Amino acid sequence: MAVGVLAGLAVLLLLSALLTFVARDAVIDSFAEAQPDSPRSDAEQIVLVNLVQSVVFGALAGISAAFLARGHGWARWSGLVAGLLLGLITLGATVLAGGVAVSSLLVLVLCAAAVASLLARTTAAWAATGPRNRGES
Repeated sequence: MAVGVLAGLAVLLLLSALLTFVARDAVIDSFAEAQPDSPRSDAEQIVLVNLVQSVVFGALAGISAAFLARGHGWARWSGLVAGLLLGLITLGATVLAGGVAVSSLLVLVLCAAAVASLLARTTAAWAATGPRNRGES
């Protein structure tokens, strides 16, 4: 379960980053129009920060999912850190924004599911045995 949730989170974040990058001018324009009192540079900075955040956490979740599927214990911890940090950042941004976007809600749900599944005893026991102890290479 943990591998699937982490992989889903990675796909969602990396796809979001790709779409944001491709349509960055339209996204920046949308942010700039929503905040007419702020300069366009603020909108550009917000889009850039969100883009970098999506790439970093998407890559971390994807790497964690791939190596957790192979039974590496460190991947459980990196996935847990990614899920917790991204969940807290998304929750904080949602509270500061004063509203919940569908994408933010989906990220929060996936982060909660990832953290819960990574903390499960069965996942901990399975990851603790490691690939060498299971006869894998």
